[in-house]
Amino acid sequence: MLSNINQTQYVEKQYSGDKNLSARQSLHSKYSTNKQGFGNWLWEHYAFCEDFQILELGCGNGAQWENRINSLPIGCMVTLSDLSNGMVDIVRSKFATQTDRATFAFRQIDIQDIPFPDETFDAVIANHMLYHVPDLCKALSEVSRVLKEGGRFYCSTNGNGGLIAFLREAIFNVYQNTELFKGQITFTLQNGLELLNGHFSNVIKFDYEDSLAITDTQDLIDYLESSISMSELRERGIDSLYNYFESIRKARGTINIPKEAGLFISSK
Repeated sequence: MLSNINQTQYVEKQYSGDKNLSARQSLHSKYSTNKQGFGNWLWEHYAFCEDFQILELGCGNGAQWENRINSLPIGCMVTLSDLSNGMVDIVRSKFATQTDRATFAFRQIDIQDIPFPDETFDAVIANHMLYHVPDLCKALSEVSRVLKEGGRFYCSTNGNGGLIAFLREAIFNVYQNTELFKGQITFTLQNGLELLNGHFSNVIKFDYEDSLAITDTQDLIDYLESSISMSELRERGIDSLYNYFESIRKARGTINIPKEAGLFISSK
């Protein structure tokens, strides 16, 4: 994360609505070289059965459920939740009347204090959100508590390299300041296995091979500006960063950026 940003305040501002999230999703959708798509890849790894109780934590704008609800087994009960009321309102408007194949519920939930009894859910999902959680140990304990014996916890995340490393290097090259973008996240592909093993009986990691090939520099700047924490860079002049990326694009035809993303599947 960028310096001097309180994590809780960052999350509240960043995800009060889906404008910022949609901007980042758009960049990946437009320029990812793996055309399978991360959402399709995730869906292949989910193992849902009839009458499953499913909880998604940090559902965001619910993009992973779009055009996939009818592939759910009959009788599933899906609870979509987020820390942001704005996101909950968005998914409620999208999915409240989508299908009679499965039942949907919508809740504002903090993963650190999940308001359900022990062993309620057959599957819990938390994609690309655990690195925002202040007390990760407490959060994982809560997930384990509400998961049924034999249930599965699906959580995707990024690695320390890839896009994060690329942006860290670019911002340092432009502004000569290591404090502007530390780019460190607390739950990664590198440390996730160890963290999850403390709460679940079996954990398997799956890597998603992908990269970005960006042909419009402004799209990359728009992606960066979708982050609340870009304010310090704006004060120093965002044009300098644009010119840095544009010089790469002109020299190579595309701005090629590696990505590190993947999924952990944990069993209780």
